Amino acid sequence: MALIFDAKVALYEAMKGAMPDGVMCTFAETGDNSRRKQVWLGATTDDDLAPVAMRSGAKPTSVNGYVEIHAVVNSPGNPLDAERAVYEIRDHVKAACAALNDSLGTVPGLLDVRPESASVESTETTDGAFSALTLRVRVRGRVYQ
Repeated sequence: MALIFDAKVALYEAMKGAMPDGVMCTFAETGDNSRRKQVWLGATTDDDLAPVAMRSGAKPTSVNGYVEIHAVVNSPGNPLDAERAVYEIRDHVKAACAALNDSLGTVPGLLDVRPESASVESTETTDGAFSALTLRVRVRGRVYQ
C-alpha cells in the first residue's frame, strides 16, 4: 500500500526538522561510518490489510504497518555518552511522530504514527564507544479501494 510509503516519507521530513544539529538524517543507510551521529529509515512492512466494511462502491481498508528507524552514535571514549545520545535521538523521533500526528491531513488516510518498541545495543572498543538504536514505528491508516 502506498499509504505506508507516503507516511514513511512524511515521517522522514518530520525527522529532518526534529533532529538537532550534528545528527545526519537520511532516508536510507549511507554506509558512511565516519559520522558521529546518524539516523535513517530502514525496513517498511505492511503488516495487515483488512477490509473494514462490506458494502458496494469504494470499500475502506484498514492498513497497519511498521517503519524501522535506525540510529548510530560513535563516541570517542565513553559508552555512557554514546547510549545517552541514541536515547536522545529516540526522543527526537518520538517528537517527529507527534508532529506528524498533529498534521495527519498531509498523508491521505493516515490515522496514527507512534513508536512501538526500541532496542539499543552498545559496544566499547579500543577506538571508542558505539551505540545503535532500532526503533519500530507503527503506522495505522484507512484507504478506500
